[in-house]
Amino acid sequence: MSTPVKTFARRGIVEGFFGPPWTMAHRRAIFAFGAARGMNTYLYAPKDDPYHRKRWRLPYPRREWQELLRLIRAAQRHRIDFVYGFHPGEGLCFSTDEPVRILLKKAQRFYDAGVRTFAVLFDDIPSRLSHEIDRKRFKNSLAAAEGTWLKRIIESQPAAWRDVEWWICPSYYTPDPLLARIFGAFEPQFLETLGEYLPSETACLWTGPAVVSKTITLAHVRAIANRVRHPLILWDNYPVNDLSMSDELHIGPLRGRDPRLPEAVYGYLNNPLLQEELGFVPLTTCFDYAADPRTYRPETSWTRIVKRRFGLGALAHWHAIRNFCDRNQRAKQSKQALRLSTIELTRLKAASRYLSGHRREKWGTEIRVWRNLIQAALR
Repeated sequence: MSTPVKTFARRGIVEGFFGPPWTMAHRRAIFAFGAARGMNTYLYAPKDDPYHRKRWRLPYPRREWQELLRLIRAAQRHRIDFVYGFHPGEGLCFSTDEPVRILLKKAQRFYDAGVRTFAVLFDDIPSRLSHEIDRKRFKNSLAAAEGTWLKRIIESQPAAWRDVEWWICPSYYTPDPLLARIFGAFEPQFLETLGEYLPSETACLWTGPAVVSKTITLAHVRAIANRVRHPLILWDNYPVNDLSMSDELHIGPLRGRDPRLPEAVYGYLNNPLLQEELGFVPLTTCFDYAADPRTYRPETSWTRIVKRRFGLGALAHWHAIRNFCDRNQRAKQSKQALRLSTIELTRLKAASRYLSGHRREKWGTEIRVWRNLIQAALR
């Protein structure tokens, strides 16, 4: 009988949200904080870095490149694998050679800096090929085009790059109907077709049963791994709060993740909150889960980090703030008015005074929107 896998080979963060990217100082702080809690991987993929997505073909200007170099070195000092993500999918012609050359030329600069893992991300683009030449060559299959493109990149990379690992985020990264509503219906058997064309060593990113998954089970990831037939990396969209979630604050502990996921999953990465300081709390629970899923206890993890960052005396206030954010989110989703009990209102009044007393701190500035919502609920 084989011994159950204790944890994931890859653990850490995918900075993959829409909105202002994290500051370089905060990224370095996260490296130190996360490395002490088992983080070993960081995927750089902020949607609003123009040289990652909109202007991916262009090299980073000198100032931006020097900042990235310092960040890469900081990751290396903490033994964190810095993974650079390319986002070339928008308008890409898969049949032409030039984009492959451009990507590899840009990747060479990162390789020379010590980066050994790259990701090619095709998330959040139209579900159908946009060029006639591609439609003919790949028989209208976006999955075949994406898998073939990764194969061409790997076959075209310098011969000396024998130590490089490639990942892909396919356009179909969850069965959530939301994806098709936004980007169009996906071809049947997308994952099976992708797996057929994708080089065997390429890992595939996946968000779970939904874009933002409430639960992720071992049965689910095993079924996906069997379909794509490649190593699976979970891109977990918790605690991220971009786009339609921008009025939400996910500061509770990570829940709903099967403790047995490492048995079928190669990597586990969390997409973080946009608010840098507030994000330490939920991210800590994600780190604790990833480090040892079988012993992870959500409330224990959450209580420990709140007491450490804010003090024992603030614990009741953070419980009230968290409860309000959760209740407010559920009210928004159900389109019903928020109703709070007398006890909840009493606790919220104390929490409101606490927040007002810390409004000049960085985290106090970050939580201002929700402080105002609390004050409005108390009127």
